[in-house]
Amino acid sequence: MSAGGRVRALLAVTCAAGALGAPRSLRGDAGGAGGAGEPPVHVVDLHVDVPWQVHFKGRDARLDEGHARRDTLVAGHYLGIVLPIYLPDRARPEGPQIEDASAILATIEAIIAANPVLLPLGAARAEPGRISTFLSIEGAGAFAADIAQIDRFIARGVRLISPNHAQNTRLSSSATGEPAAFGLTELGKRFCERVYAQGALIDVSHISDAAFADLVPIAAAHGAPIVATHSNARAVANRPRNLTDEQLRHIARSGGVAGLNFHAPFVNGAGKADLDDVLAQVDHMVRVAGVDHVAIGSDFDGGIIPPKGLDDASALPALAARLRRRGMSRDDVEKIFSRNALRVLGWRRSTARGSAAGGAGG
Repeated sequence: MSAGGRVRALLAVTCAAGALGAPRSLRGDAGGAGGAGEPPVHVVDLHVDVPWQVHFKGRDARLDEGHARRDTLVAGHYLGIVLPIYLPDRARPEGPQIEDASAILATIEAIIAANPVLLPLGAARAEPGRISTFLSIEGAGAFAADIAQIDRFIARGVRLISPNHAQNTRLSSSATGEPAAFGLTELGKRFCERVYAQGALIDVSHISDAAFADLVPIAAAHGAPIVATHSNARAVANRPRNLTDEQLRHIARSGGVAGLNFHAPFVNGAGKADLDDVLAQVDHMVRVAGVDHVAIGSDFDGGIIPPKGLDDASALPALAARLRRRGMSRDDVEKIFSRNALRVLGWRRSTARGSAAGGAGG
């Protein structure tokens, strides 16, 4: 089954659980705010950094510690998860290499094999009670050595690709890198064109404002949604990793999404945050971009300081419940928690115009 077909199957599972009631094994008292009988809201998370923990930090592949453990993912009603191939800027003295991406992909496959709750990459079908797995690349600067090499990773299932991480690369300047007189380099523009032509998407979460501006016409030419997998609103928390209101509007116009990041400094600009601060981010992002363009991109296990009340993946039902109690419809909560993410994960260039035009419909 193609990635698009698998996403459609996963969306069918999500909608069926919401409309008909979840299987008994998936029911939970904290799944919603419409009463104890309301089925849980399922989660598709655009950025969970467990591969970094296992590959670079020596964590056990069985995921028995951290924010995104086996038990917390199940308790959080996760139905889909994006596992990043994160290439640290300082992976080697000479910088990360393309071969490092292959090694991290092998680690991701080992994580999936060690956890039966995770469905294999490219699984033929979605299954209730199991978590579909997707791939991204975070910090693709190594591919400046040969941008054609990105093709084989997209063929393996990579859906989202960021041209840089915390530092500038030969492809792009970074939101947190040294001040630069460029956004996307000429090579970086060709790289983004290639990614879209191969049917994957550029992740803007770590790129500079100048690079974002350079990407907008490229994405538009391909009818591609602009995706920030794990970035919040800068108007609420003034951090360069967050998005300006104009960037949020560009994302919305493209049919894309911004994934809500749970790192406290990105939530409220301080070292500590709580659920109320997260709700303030949701309110602003929905007000500016629209409810069809906000998703979950927790950044769990990415070295974050999670807000009080969102301590790990098991707490997602508490966030859903708070949104419901504040008057958000279940349909809109489901959009934020899964359906908007599934829309962009299912994008293909052949359906670009339909994807962008259909963004407002969720």
